[in-house]
Amino acid sequence: MGWNPEIPFVYSWGKIDKKIKVMKALENIQNEAKVIVEQLAERQINSMKERYNQFQEWMKVDGNAIVNDFHNRIDMYQSAHKYIYMTQYKQYNRDLGQFELPVAYPSDYRGQSGMNYNKDLVFQVYELRLQIRESWEDNYREDFIGQNMVKLNRALAKHINNEMTARDIRVKVGGDGAEVLADVDGKLFKTFGTLCGGYVQCLHYRYRSSLK
Repeated sequence: MGWNPEIPFVYSWGKIDKKIKVMKALENIQNEAKVIVEQLAERQINSMKERYNQFQEWMKVDGNAIVNDFHNRIDMYQSAHKYIYMTQYKQYNRDLGQFELPVAYPSDYRGQSGMNYNKDLVFQVYELRLQIRESWEDNYREDFIGQNMVKLNRALAKHINNEMTARDIRVKVGGDGAEVLADVDGKLFKTFGTLCGGYVQCLHYRYRSSLK
């Protein structure tokens, strides 16, 4: 039998190709989610810059910045710790029954290190000190996206693979990390991010997922 030009070979292959694209649930959701993770990176960086600008304004007030006695220059790293200590480190006043900001910065290391038990405040110091360095932004963005995608992809792969079909994929920026909703083989797939505590909390979201 000879070739019949009316037989839609091209159309058939087009349908197969379309089906393959639809079936690649894991890959399709990963691609959608990466766009959101990139937006999360920008949101995080903008938030860090805003706090750094507030830090710079605080430094302009006489007596706020710490001056290195040896070089007679402003010690930016120690000043960053002092800034978070004086503006964020609240301690409980038993007499008044309320939390209050400190009125003075301790001169001894032991007094200063009391804040180290609060991992969130320690991380804020880390963020300020990071921005003192030149060319920090590109490296931070790359690390942020990379760490988030590793965590997110791990959560995705627990329940779905490329042999499944994903429809109605919805990805958005949540309160902590990316949120993903999708119809996967007739079931609702859902994942959302929560912050891990610690020194690198914004780089290490933990993603929880389910398929029901």
